[in-house]
Formats: sequence, C-alpha cells, structure tokens
Amino acid sequence: MDDDGTSRPGTPRSAEWAVALGVAGLACALVPIVGDWLAAPLSVAAIVLGSLGIHVAERDGRPGTVRGLVGAMIGVVTLGAVLFSLAAKIGHPA
Repeated sequence: MDDDGTSRPGTPRSAEWAVALGVAGLACALVPIVGDWLAAPLSVAAIVLGSLGIHVAERDGRPGTVRGLVGAMIGVVTLGAVLFSLAAKIGHPA
C-alpha cells in the first residue's frame, strides 16, 4: 500500500492460483491410480482460474495475463495426460 492510501494493481489472485493448482495437478498426475482422480479436478480448476485471471488482467489493465495463460496451459496439459492415462487403462484392462 502506498503512502497516499492507493494500492498498486498487481496480478489477479485467480492467475496466481491457476499456476499453483496447475502445478499441483501435474504433480498428482505423476502418481499412479489415485493421482488421476486428484489431478483431474485440479486441472479443470487451473483452466477456469487461468481464464478468469486473463480476463481480469486484460479488463483492468493489470499484469498477470501471462501468468493466467501459463496456469491454464498447465491445466490443459495435465487434463490431457489424465485423459490419456484413463483411456490407456480402459483400452488395456489388467
């Protein structure tokens, strides 16, 4: 907070959370069986929050567009990995 009582606009929290949830989802995707069920909702949340962060950053002229994009892209990659893993398990039953 500045001395005159105004705050400088920073990165939207949704963009920061998108990166954090995307990385957490990616880490969970590396764990067999149980990780898929944790990674899927985390990746969807990263995609949604990343998109929201991009929108807020562009609307308000704040930094954070790239951070929101990175979070959403990590979420997309993680969701793709989870779907591929689930499809492989269905296609090749043990």
